[in-house]
Amino acid sequence: MRDGSLENAFSVIARNIVPKGSLRRQWQLTGGVSAQVHALEISCQTGKVKHVVVRRHGFATWKPLPDDVTITEYQLLSTLYRAGLPVPEPLILDTSKSILPSPYFVMAMVDGTTTIDKHNMHNALLQMAEFLSRLHRLSIESLDVPKVQRCEDPIQGALSYLPDDDRFGSIRAVVRNHTLRSTDTSLLHGDYWPGNILWNDSELAAVIDWEDAAIGSSICDLAVCRTELNVRYGVQVAQRFTEHYLAARPVDISDLPIWEIYVGSAALATMHEWRLPPATEKARRRRTLAFVTRAASELDSNT
Repeated sequence: MRDGSLENAFSVIARNIVPKGSLRRQWQLTGGVSAQVHALEISCQTGKVKHVVVRRHGFATWKPLPDDVTITEYQLLSTLYRAGLPVPEPLILDTSKSILPSPYFVMAMVDGTTTIDKHNMHNALLQMAEFLSRLHRLSIESLDVPKVQRCEDPIQGALSYLPDDDRFGSIRAVVRNHTLRSTDTSLLHGDYWPGNILWNDSELAAVIDWEDAAIGSSICDLAVCRTELNVRYGVQVAQRFTEHYLAARPVDISDLPIWEIYVGSAALATMHEWRLPPATEKARRRRTLAFVTRAASELDSNT
């Protein structure tokens, strides 16, 4: 859509959110790669200002999403918000395509930053682990959870992402020989990493971006977060996060290395699509490859 048409659409949305309200300004939020996200500032008749976020999917051709992903994410946010988890409050869902050319939903804006204060790292890791353990303890049967996708099998997934050349031959062999042991089934965020966590005054304010939510082994979420923490802060920080998680929710982590290989190999295969600065991508690739190699060595020694 042209900027003028988008502005008109957001003006209509503003009035739907705040009757007799008016759009003061709108701006695009950056950070994600598979959804287009805009913030709206709306003037109310009382003189107050309301801030909301408009989220639309399907803006990354390399990442196919289910056709109903917008509906599913909105319904899941509604369920989690009612359950008292720190997620943005969902406000409206519109699948008509009469205002915007694709389905969208609107949620309350949560003030915060995705930057972790390194001086508050211990407390941040505790809160991150507590949120994830709380999510994984939710009863899927007793909650009104929408029909989300099943998590991909990590063995087949890793084999599909790992390059089929001699450099990765030993890793592929280790992956093929592994038999999954974990049998737990949890609701997963699917992309739980610091970029999807908002902090306000060193407190976890909200966990955002639930488009990859799935049902599967809780070790998947653990591996996703460990992979990113390792890349950003080093293996010791990733290990401390894991210890906090296991203290809150003791589970069998014998499958953790295979999930780390899966998550790391997926990142290596798609990283060129993330629009990272070349130097950043190079460093991230090096650290991720080292992480995958270390996980494969651990998996091999446990076989």
